[in-house]
Amino acid sequence: MRQIILLVPNNIKKQVIKEARKKYYNLQIKFMSLEEFIRKLTFDYDNKTIYYLMKKFNLKYDIAILYLNNLLYISDKLDNEKMNRLKEIKKYLDDNNLLIYSNHFRSYVLDKEIYIYGYNYINKYYLNILKNLNYKIINKIRNSYKIDSIFLADSISDEVIFVCNKICSLLKNNISIERIKLIYTKEYEMILDRFFKLYKIPISTVKKSIYSTYDCKMVLNNLEDVSDVIENIEDKNIYNIVIDVLNKFSFADNKEEVRELIIKELKHTYFGVSDNVIGLDDYIEDDDYVFLLGFNKENYPKILKDDDYFSDKEKEILGISTSNEINELERESVISNILGIKNLTITYKLFDSNNNYTKSDLFTDIHILKIENNDYSNSDMLNKVLLAEKLDNLVKFNIKDEQLDLLYSNYSDIDFLGYDNSYKKISSSKLYGFLNNKLSLSYTSMDSYNRCKFKYYIQYILNLNIIKNDFSIIVGELCHYLLANMDNDDFNMDLYYDKYLNSERELSAKELFFLSNIKEEMIFVINTIRKQLSYTTFDKHMYEKRVFINKDQNIKVTFTGIIDKVLYKEEDGFTYLVIVDYKTGNTNIKLDNIEYGIDLQLPIYLYLSSKLDLKNIKIVGFYLQKLLDSNLDNRKEYLVSRENNLKLEGYSINNEHILSKFDKTYNDSKLIKSMKTKKDGFYAYSKVLSEEEIERIVCKVDEIINKTIDSILGGDFEINPKVINNENISCKYCEYRDICYMKDNDIVYINHKKEEEMDE
Repeated sequence: MRQIILLVPNNIKKQVIKEARKKYYNLQIKFMSLEEFIRKLTFDYDNKTIYYLMKKFNLKYDIAILYLNNLLYISDKLDNEKMNRLKEIKKYLDDNNLLIYSNHFRSYVLDKEIYIYGYNYINKYYLNILKNLNYKIINKIRNSYKIDSIFLADSISDEVIFVCNKICSLLKNNISIERIKLIYTKEYEMILDRFFKLYKIPISTVKKSIYSTYDCKMVLNNLEDVSDVIENIEDKNIYNIVIDVLNKFSFADNKEEVRELIIKELKHTYFGVSDNVIGLDDYIEDDDYVFLLGFNKENYPKILKDDDYFSDKEKEILGISTSNEINELERESVISNILGIKNLTITYKLFDSNNNYTKSDLFTDIHILKIENNDYSNSDMLNKVLLAEKLDNLVKFNIKDEQLDLLYSNYSDIDFLGYDNSYKKISSSKLYGFLNNKLSLSYTSMDSYNRCKFKYYIQYILNLNIIKNDFSIIVGELCHYLLANMDNDDFNMDLYYDKYLNSERELSAKELFFLSNIKEEMIFVINTIRKQLSYTTFDKHMYEKRVFINKDQNIKVTFTGIIDKVLYKEEDGFTYLVIVDYKTGNTNIKLDNIEYGIDLQLPIYLYLSSKLDLKNIKIVGFYLQKLLDSNLDNRKEYLVSRENNLKLEGYSINNEHILSKFDKTYNDSKLIKSMKTKKDGFYAYSKVLSEEEIERIVCKVDEIINKTIDSILGGDFEINPKVINNENISCKYCEYRDICYMKDNDIVYINHKKEEEMDE
């Protein structure tokens, strides 16, 4: 049987295979993509290659990929630093057998007929690699349909409403939903999803990363021993994807070492978008009805800049297609693809909430039709929203829309300017379904719930998270990362500092300058902590210890937390234990809000430590350690004051014999802030607790966790911000205060004696 090789793009491979088996059943056809074919002719790489390259040259993931993708272009035609860097990298990879060579592939394909089909254009460097092979490029046979008009909308909302009405019209005329296709750019994803729900159009447009799922979070939290977590994944689709991803890292016995690469794989694995959403290069049939949204100059055609690893001048020397050449080919390709669609509706907008836009210049002699969204027959809900907007304009700006009377005559019963901010309870069954029968709770989410239940609902149930400045997070994570690795044999501040930064986003010069100061501060912090350890007999430790506690009810419930540092000593059949949580900001260590489930950071870590798999645990103390405290005591020497700021702040056991095992200097402590004794015991300002009081705190925390879980699963998400001793602790820094329209009668007032008053 005659054998041929057919090279086709992956996005149309399925359809091409189907057609080829019908027409060419007498041929033995091997299907591959052109990219795969080139990699087999030259060399390929995998996650093992990426991991060792990052490790060897201390590279970020994206930089490692950039180098790997340019190794193909190594040549003696160019002699500069960039080329020498590639040669150095390739030598390292070859010397360590980290590149994948298909040694017999070239001889296998030498006598084969090779056909290349479905590509709009081919990089001339690829053509140079193919030049000695028996290949033929087959261009797509496509019709060229006439475009009568392009539709113009003022706003992206008007554009999407127009498309929704057109889709509804098709559905009413018995056009199958499978025949309706959408082509759009990223700015349309969320607004299409919102309007499709209003119109009840069954097309999913939101691309979701599997990384965001509960199951993937649990897998990443248990990479050291992931088998049990995987077996508990109920969704078979997620289960199979997770297995496939982890199998790519079988070379690493310790999956924690390749965490960053696993996260990258998961983040770039998507689900949720329906088959109705396609690309302009995808397979489109003549009986498909296609909507091309966002036909703006900013989107079509995509313009490559001269900012690749090799410049256009260097590409000319190396025989690689330049950005100008690609741009010209891309322009021709987009025009050809658009003209090849029979039933096509093209739309564009002039602005959205972020930008102004202009029409694409690909077609200049086509009639432009202004969109007038006057079809109100497809969505009652949208009509009510539009009526409210038009009434707003009338009341606020005295602008009367010409469609206002029509809408008002049909929907005069809407409660305009009447707003009930109260939360409407949802059923447990709906809530469980929304949560996928799984709930994960942590200190942060529980504290949010107990400060205001509605804030928790917005943030953790609806996942309407506000995008915050992540630099403060980077500062905190850098400090924690350095402290978690300070006892490693190979610990070197410069090495680990650079290693962490290489795993983060690109940082500005200002941010790098600030972080360099943090680095200097952390040198002092680590030296001081090492000095503090000389005051204790505790000889064992755990860093970044994650604890999971099963709290299953009608659905799977897990309470989880990470303890920054556990110090302990095993003696006389007991495990004497201290918990330390690092803080780069201000945190309340008082226990006077414990009854309300607020400010439980220290009690939570105490509770988590009681669940550690250690023998006969006796808690000696639970503390915070403030790392970047800038408040210095001017009465003391500078270095002494800085060291005092790094003393542990929290609560210690009131048994001097036990406390002395942890802090040999406890009589006038160099380790614990406000710890001092006199002849008849501890000074009044020393924060000490009995074993019974510590146990009561653990039990109280467990009770609060259970109570919080019961309330969440009961769908209790009322607006109930807390004001404690005349201070609103819930709304002051709440990112959602413009959403809830909180009223005075929503506030829960709490007044109690402060801890200092109770100590007197």
